[in-house]
Amino acid sequence: MTLKFVKYALAIAALATLCFLADIRELWATLSQLTPWSLSYLMLVSALLIYISALKWGLFLEHLGDRVAIAHLFGLYLIGYFVNLLMPSYLGGDVVRSYYVGKKVGQHEAAAATILERYTGLVAMLVLAAATMWFVSLVTLEIKLAVLIIGAGLVVLTYCALADWPLRRMESVRFLVPIVKSLRKIQEGFRLVKGAPALLGKAMLLSFLYHTFTVLNTAAAGWVVGWETAPLGDLFVVLPIILLVGAVPLTPQGLGLQEGAFFFFLQGVGATPAQALGVALVLRAKSYILALLGAGLFVRQRKSVG
Repeated sequence: MTLKFVKYALAIAALATLCFLADIRELWATLSQLTPWSLSYLMLVSALLIYISALKWGLFLEHLGDRVAIAHLFGLYLIGYFVNLLMPSYLGGDVVRSYYVGKKVGQHEAAAATILERYTGLVAMLVLAAATMWFVSLVTLEIKLAVLIIGAGLVVLTYCALADWPLRRMESVRFLVPIVKSLRKIQEGFRLVKGAPALLGKAMLLSFLYHTFTVLNTAAAGWVVGWETAPLGDLFVVLPIILLVGAVPLTPQGLGLQEGAFFFFLQGVGATPAQALGVALVLRAKSYILALLGAGLFVRQRKSVG
């Protein structure tokens, strides 16, 4: 309970500091440009992003277990948004949606498919960043180094996930043996997908499409708060770093951290302080609206399995 209180305190302190740095009056003037029409447009973009993710998730599930209706996966994604509000990190939503779909296709298969869906998205995000960062003038050397370091870390993580030696070492600890058995089954799923280049190709295409729309989503959020000159090429580079910073579990759902990353990096590519923070707050508000939709689906899901 004390740790949870500290995390919320950090989040509130970070948001308060950002509002002070952005000038609360300028921030209010920026956010006052929002209209019901512009918010509806942004929600439609979010629906498209979720649909693309559900489509890719469904490809992995069908390959490893069984076909699941995209509409059902879309609903589970919304439930994930809701669960993320209750959990200290973004992993909670992935665990819950994997658990529910695992009732149909098998838990190990569902876990492998969920991890692969996230993994291919991360790969695509970093590839796009690495490919575009050499051609945009506002991206600094420090940002380029950060992208390269994160990419190298992902290569190491991929090797460890597919290698057998980490699991053999874990097996030497008795209480980890049951966990290793589950991890081996998930690893088998990874290897099955590794041998399916057509599936991986489709997944990567969907991932590139998803992150292209993520950039457009951020640019659209900039447009509705008055930042009409958001550079798309620069956003391809800085957005992966922003999202990774927001995933660090120092505060609930990266609250304050992700806004701070938006505040820092978007100013680096041309936004004013108020516009940079305004974009972050608009995107945060969208996730809360999606979470409210997911709450109703979560209650219905609980009743159907209860």
